[in-house]
Amino acid sequence: MFKNKPKCLIWDETLRDGEQMPGVVFGPEEKIDLAVRSSEFGVDFIDIMPAVSNSERILTKRLSNMGLDADIIAATMLKKEHIEMALDCDVQGIILFTPLSDLHLRYKLKISREENLNRVLDMVDFSKEQGLKVCFAGEDSTRADINYVIEFTNELSRKIEYFMPCDTLGCLTPSVTYSFIKKLKENCRTPLCLHVHNDFGLATANTLAGLSAGAEMFSGTFCGIGERAGNAPIEEVCTALKFLNGVELDVRYDMLTKICNLVERYSGVKLQSHKPIVGENAFSHESGIHADGIIKHPRTYENFDPEFVGQTRRFLFGKHTGKNVLRYILKKYGIPHSNLDHLLEEIKSISEQQHCSLTETDVLNLLAYEEYSTEVEVPIINENYKSPILLRAKAGV
Repeated sequence: MFKNKPKCLIWDETLRDGEQMPGVVFGPEEKIDLAVRSSEFGVDFIDIMPAVSNSERILTKRLSNMGLDADIIAATMLKKEHIEMALDCDVQGIILFTPLSDLHLRYKLKISREENLNRVLDMVDFSKEQGLKVCFAGEDSTRADINYVIEFTNELSRKIEYFMPCDTLGCLTPSVTYSFIKKLKENCRTPLCLHVHNDFGLATANTLAGLSAGAEMFSGTFCGIGERAGNAPIEEVCTALKFLNGVELDVRYDMLTKICNLVERYSGVKLQSHKPIVGENAFSHESGIHADGIIKHPRTYENFDPEFVGQTRRFLFGKHTGKNVLRYILKKYGIPHSNLDHLLEEIKSISEQQHCSLTETDVLNLLAYEEYSTEVEVPIINENYKSPILLRAKAGV
């Protein structure tokens, strides 16, 4: 798969960098499930680190022999025994890594730039001798001397498939990212894969900027999970590329919400309600003005149909609800609305009292139980559903 697809390619770090998020531990079968879904979605590479544990080595070998469309890549430290371990896992390739910033070289590794390059060349040559395809990641590249990054990359250019400059601390802005990648692109002979962290909340924007500057691939995780504040969220970058940059990717966009929900379940990290693209509020509308606009034409307050990413549009009802959305819902179920003002007043009262919004089911149950409409039987969507909001409101809690 190396170098045989048009840009832009996707490098999925969910199983490796994503699991490095504090408190996250995926089970082996959960990782298998996520890898299968990710491959079906259309990512090109899936990164995993077999040296972490014996169970991870077994898992890496299983994944490598499952025949997935995505290539399984072993993240591998600069040690012969780790490279041999990756080779034994039948992976399609490895990604070696080392810091490039003087800060890391001086305080973490305590070696010079030249020593750093020489040790890397030795291990890259050893990996190639074993028949492995090699990618290389430069940790903390964005705080390194860019001339050293260029020199380093060009020394490896005939030996590696991709160079991955890493904004390890997520400390660039989009404009600086663009300039950084553009300079690398103009001076390096190796295809680039951008790896961006989200420490300042700019991972998506910086990734888009880097791709615009010429990077052929981006690295990210589903839901943006990862070290500290996480990584670039694959679902955000892919969707923004299509709708904001006009870049068509060969991926199953409709799988995004399902995959992110699985990551949420398996990781135990709850998605923010207002998470872009896949959050439960991403296509939810309560404000009367917004709901009225959506009813008249969805593009007034939605960039694209929620179904495109596997989402569902929701109307919620509360303090900010207007009459038009109530008319719309009642008409949908064939319910007369002679008591519309009374119903709206009751919804707003419950919303303010309970500090929440009511769902469509709550509104229908409110109609059924409070008998606001006597001209027709009001349908109850779920006879077993007992709305906690309405129960609390009736109890005066």
